[in-house]
Amino acid sequence: MEKIFHEDHLADAASLAPSLDGDQVQLKSQHLWLSAQVAENAFGGERQVYAVYYPQRGALLLAPMSDTAFKSLHECSLVMLKDRNLGGDKSLSLQEIIIDNELDEHDRPLAFSARPGWKMLQVFLKTNE
Repeated sequence: MEKIFHEDHLADAASLAPSLDGDQVQLKSQHLWLSAQVAENAFGGERQVYAVYYPQRGALLLAPMSDTAFKSLHECSLVMLKDRNLGGDKSLSLQEIIIDNELDEHDRPLAFSARPGWKMLQVFLKTNE
């Protein structure tokens, strides 16, 4: 059975419409680039995040390391958030996920779901072909 977000966020997750803003979330050189605003909303000041990719949905779920419920609900990896610039933009490597799932590695903006105050980010990696 596919694992879920937090039980209390399941209803909210269904109502989130994906956003596509090329300046907010991008795939660049097999790295996920996040604007400072998106990173701060989803992870606060945390330096490591949990990541899990669900190929059947083409969705990458990310949550801050302090989210112990996320870790218990998902079979996830801990990855390092890197600083991209002084403005607070962040990045993390997706090379392993791209290779393991044979995903399109070309640079492009990515659709994502996030909600202010909701410490989680959903990013859609599959292209509509």
